[in-house]
Amino acid sequence: VVVSKLRQQEVAALFGIPEASVRVIPNGLDLERFFKFEPQTIELIDQLKLMDADPLFLLPVRLTPRKNIELALQILAELRRELPNAMLLVTGPEGPHNPANAAYRQKLMGLRDELNLQGAAHFLAELTSDFMPDAVIADFYRLANAMLFPSQEEGFGIPIIEAAISRIPVFCSDIPVFRE
Repeated sequence: VVVSKLRQQEVAALFGIPEASVRVIPNGLDLERFFKFEPQTIELIDQLKLMDADPLFLLPVRLTPRKNIELALQILAELRRELPNAMLLVTGPEGPHNPANAAYRQKLMGLRDELNLQGAAHFLAELTSDFMPDAVIADFYRLANAMLFPSQEEGFGIPIIEAAISRIPVFCSDIPVFRE
């Protein structure tokens, strides 16, 4: 048992055996322990296969039209042409203040299907109607490669600050509040 291709070649040469008979075992790292993920985060990572994402984009918003989630889905569809393992995680539930948000959610699910993003665009609202605890959201910032934030309108944009603190890049719409 060896840990790299180079070592595989060295062991095969040393013992005069075919490389194929030397099994390569990659170095391991327990990401759950390293990042101290919450148990709920670990369940969601496993259920949604988020470790298969390459890259993983985070969209920490409620499902409301002003968040422009359909643009994030279109971006993901385009990215998957070059990055077939790209995924998007939308963390929020339906916005509670407008009954039209239920129809918006259905529109998003239809667009996901139309763009063939099943298994790539994940909505936590499909799993729970509750807000995720702050600790779980913080875990997703640590797990994500970048944040997408295509909102058409925002009051402030706290997720941009959270992404900055988490040291992940942000791809956001060009609206006045984000420029501030």
